[in-house]
Amino acid sequence: MMRNKTMPEPTRRLPGTAPRAEMELLLCCTRSRASTETTKRIRAAARKEIDWVQFIRLVLRHDMLPLTYRNLHVNCPDIVPSGVLEPLRARHEAESAEGRALAEELVGILGVLESEGIPAVPFKGPALAVRLNGNLSLRAFGDLDILIDEENVLRTRRVLFDRGYAPERVNTGDLSQFLGEHHEMLFYRTDGQVRLDLHWRFTSRSACLAGDPERFLRHLEAVSVAGAELRSLRLETYLLVLSMHAAKHQWVQLKLICDIAEILAVPDLDWEFVLREAHDLGLKRVLGTGLLLAQDLLEAVVPPKLAQDLKIDRTAKALAAQARARLFEEPDERWGLQGGITSQMEIRERFRDRAKIFLRHFLPKLRPSERDRWFLPLPNGLSAVYYVVRPVRLVLQRMGRTDQLP
Repeated sequence: MMRNKTMPEPTRRLPGTAPRAEMELLLCCTRSRASTETTKRIRAAARKEIDWVQFIRLVLRHDMLPLTYRNLHVNCPDIVPSGVLEPLRARHEAESAEGRALAEELVGILGVLESEGIPAVPFKGPALAVRLNGNLSLRAFGDLDILIDEENVLRTRRVLFDRGYAPERVNTGDLSQFLGEHHEMLFYRTDGQVRLDLHWRFTSRSACLAGDPERFLRHLEAVSVAGAELRSLRLETYLLVLSMHAAKHQWVQLKLICDIAEILAVPDLDWEFVLREAHDLGLKRVLGTGLLLAQDLLEAVVPPKLAQDLKIDRTAKALAAQARARLFEEPDERWGLQGGITSQMEIRERFRDRAKIFLRHFLPKLRPSERDRWFLPLPNGLSAVYYVVRPVRLVLQRMGRTDQLP
């Protein structure tokens, strides 16, 4: 791969095995900006001994059909077997039609919310496709993501009910408790054609990210989707939000890295703003890991300002190397699942953020229960002692010395 002189030597290449011929071709096809060198690489990669069935599986697994089909169709239609290119074309056209329908539905929902006085901001999906590529058909998306104020969730839910949507969880119990513990609510349109994620935060509460979502909504810009002007995140903010999203999923899908590479290719972005926000939010390691992967796998040119001031640490390099290796492995039953508490803590560089994540995860587990009171009856005045009793009882339980918890 071409080396990038804007990144210090130790971070240019990540250790790991070379990609198979199929993965090499896929990596070549992730560029949205054409060049003579890109065309040569795609044609050279396509001439290798390609298992086309495996290649198509890779394309679909990594959600890279739009750019892959376009690059194969434009650069090497004489090399790719027609039995491969035609099915890709048919599927791409079908997904493009679905994308246009989703964009129109998004505009309709936002219009109703606006008429109800509910501020809403779309992100990812159609808004990001248009912002990054200027074209809905060049970035795959299968659902809609809308962010609203937490105080407007109940009103928005009623609007969605009236529009023919039903929540994934029919019985959420105490809704106020649900809102306080989660950051999104999933809806499906009753005809099964649309999935919608209603967010009131960009990240899960377990990520313990200060200022979410208000900080990311300070600077919005207009984007034209399906003939309507919508409010959208600026690309500098998207870089941080998408880096967090990719880290949550441990960069397991090439599409997550491609989005980062596409933003890096946009000229004249405010990199001072990105660095300042990453520093203030404790997201330098999150950002740095994504930049390493975008540079190593997709030859993204990291702006000199980011390369000089981000100071990517050893943990970020190790995480990027692990993610790169996973991309080239066959998926197992855990493929695509979110990382657990260990990965959440590892990706944050500040001790105070890691401590918050740890405490949020473990404190509820230490809350005394009736079982603890049965195990050691104490007067009400000594109820605080149960916070010591519970871990002791749980250890004894693990050793098989007490009955199991109810």
